Amino acid sequence: MNDDTGATWSSIAGWYDQLLITGSGPHELATQTTLSLLPTPAPAVVLDIACGQGLASRAIAAAGAGHVVGTDLTVEMLERAIEHERVEPLGVEYRVDDAQTLATVTNASVDAVTCQLGLMDIADLDATLAATRRVLRPDGAFVFVIGHPAFLAPNASTMPDGRGRSGRFVNEYYDERFWRSPNPHGVRRVGNHHRTLSTYLNALTAAGLVLDEVTEPRASGTFAEQQSVYRNVPMFLAARVRRA
Repeated sequence: MNDDTGATWSSIAGWYDQLLITGSGPHELATQTTLSLLPTPAPAVVLDIACGQGLASRAIAAAGAGHVVGTDLTVEMLERAIEHERVEPLGVEYRVDDAQTLATVTNASVDAVTCQLGLMDIADLDATLAATRRVLRPDGAFVFVIGHPAFLAPNASTMPDGRGRSGRFVNEYYDERFWRSPNPHGVRRVGNHHRTLSTYLNALTAAGLVLDEVTEPRASGTFAEQQSVYRNVPMFLAARVRRA
């Protein structure tokens, strides 16, 4: 979801795809986290909502899921996902669909739903969670990774403490709104919906989804070397919940 100014997912689709192809530490950590939270054995049918150019969809298929369906509203992103599937077939099916309705997906038809770094881009969280619960089979799992709302709040900045350890300065945590990063070269220049942690947790409960596992992955390797602050605070919050 975007407002009427600035970059959109359509306009940055090519740039974003290239970023992920060449290697992005945050996205690699998000994908590892998604895979670590998926139920075992690998689900027979996985629906990856807000799939973008298919990074997580491909990883889930390669990890052994029986059938993976990726949905997104941005046609330009899906075109790139389909091209990746053509070059390296993994059996992933892509289709245009709105995560807030999932109109192309029948009730109780999937074993797991995933959403990697997409919930922040969707305007109606309650509708998305309701649609997710509807398409899950009984005891089906929903795995999601989001930018950590406590540390990626609007206009948060990185700064050192008195000992030289970097941290995040946050002073707009309670300001729930759509906002854009001022970084002209960053992913979040397209904007995202900031919500507090309590908003996410209460929305999950209201949707009839029960918390199963939560993780806040720590950066390591090249990612930690490039952005050492995320050794000290988490960039992501991730969870697995189940249909009640």
